[in-house]
Amino acid sequence: MKKISTAISIIVALFATISCGEKPVIPESTDSFVQVKLGFTGEAPNITTTPMTKADDAKDWYQIQVYSAPVGSTNYSYYGYGFFDSTDNMIINLKEGYQYKFVADMIVDASEKIYKFSLVNSGWAAIGNSFYFSADEHIRFLGEGYLYMEIPWDTYNRPDIDRFYGITEGYVPEEGGSVSIDMKRVAFGAKFVAKEFTSGSLEIQVDQCPTKTLEYSDGSELEMIVSFKNTARAYANDEYSESIAVNIIWVKEDGVRTPIVSQDITFVRNHLTTIEFEIKESAQSNSFNISADEEWENGETIVAGGDGTNTEVNPDAN
Repeated sequence: MKKISTAISIIVALFATISCGEKPVIPESTDSFVQVKLGFTGEAPNITTTPMTKADDAKDWYQIQVYSAPVGSTNYSYYGYGFFDSTDNMIINLKEGYQYKFVADMIVDASEKIYKFSLVNSGWAAIGNSFYFSADEHIRFLGEGYLYMEIPWDTYNRPDIDRFYGITEGYVPEEGGSVSIDMKRVAFGAKFVAKEFTSGSLEIQVDQCPTKTLEYSDGSELEMIVSFKNTARAYANDEYSESIAVNIIWVKEDGVRTPIVSQDITFVRNHLTTIEFEIKESAQSNSFNISADEEWENGETIVAGGDGTNTEVNPDAN
């Protein structure tokens, strides 16, 4: 996977006032502003590989909410927000005498998958590559998995996207300073391996995620990356997990639909869980348990038994 760029900037707009019967006048502000740069730290800059092929012209999307509070106070108020598909030459001017909180949500290759973001008052919002200041309007669903996807066209609580979330709080601006936002992956990997898959197709359903279809002619494996339903909690807990219902249906060549797997599976943040199952006529024969998880970065896999018993982990399995 590409390295994640480490500079975000936000342009501040100042407002002119108009006196009745006079030409527009831009008043001299009594506030003092400090210009700072934003950047990412944590897991996001360290991504080097991905199991999925990146689209040639795909762009990562960012939604950023900024809060402010008087120095010494933790009572933050909305300061501004923005939606971006570029991190080039972006900066933010912050008012002195205040401390700031930044919340960032980054979606990998979003331009190929996501339709729009959402605001609390104005509804759906497109990429603007600019920053808007408001003490009232703010980003909706920030800290949640919920997104409006373009492919497939619908809203999902667990969209099939790779995602990073980050928070920096208590930043006091200083001349020449910079803001570092600590980013963590708030997604998990799932790899499905079908044994004895000789005809038809498979419908793989991860709860509240787009359904995936695997045709027999396309092979016996399907891999996906899924955003958690609660991204804020996933960021706060390195070992965060969600128990999610997984259903797999075998669609035979004659159109007959046969349930193969129906079970809750625990998926762990930043881990790839590999699930192996057999295509059998009896749904009950495909009950299985997940025996372990392995680090996503190591590329290791877990073999899940098809007889309902735990199996040994095979780190060398493909």
